[in-house]
Amino acid sequence: MSTDKMNTSAVFEMFEEINKKLDRRTDKQAEPLPQADTTSVNTLTERLEQVIDEVHKPKKVVHRHTVDIGSSRVFISMVVMGLLILGFLLVIGNQRRTIRQYKENDLKYRYVKMQGQTDEENIYRLERQFRYEDSVKTVRKQVEKYEELVREQAERTERARRNATEAEKLQKEAENLKNK
Repeated sequence: MSTDKMNTSAVFEMFEEINKKLDRRTDKQAEPLPQADTTSVNTLTERLEQVIDEVHKPKKVVHRHTVDIGSSRVFISMVVMGLLILGFLLVIGNQRRTIRQYKENDLKYRYVKMQGQTDEENIYRLERQFRYEDSVKTVRKQVEKYEELVREQAERTERARRNATEAEKLQKEAENLKNK
């Protein structure tokens, strides 16, 4: 066939053949299809919906940690950690006892300083007092009261000294003004 002029009768025949083929197909499709059993499809869709609902539900996750002493490495590390903790507790207890002794010695020193002079009998009596907690509290109150009185007296003495130096300055200024 040439591209300049087409044979119309050939085209017409081709259209006729296509129409016949289409008519045959539509006749076959017009026949009713046999009804399929939809119960199995329905049960499958219901099961699928249930599975989807299960997936969307929040789940409670429980974590359980266990330590199995079956291995010797875990057992040895637990024993070592226990011994370390026990050792640290002993060291801390010893340090607390030492610190308490330092505090008591400091209080004894301040008490002896408060007394002024002391002899062997007074030191022995002081050591006996520190065996009882209520005696320690009494000694602490006495020492703190004494130290507060000493502090107040030192402040008064310092104030008197400042007043004296201030009075001297004012006296000198007054003399300088008289001389001018």
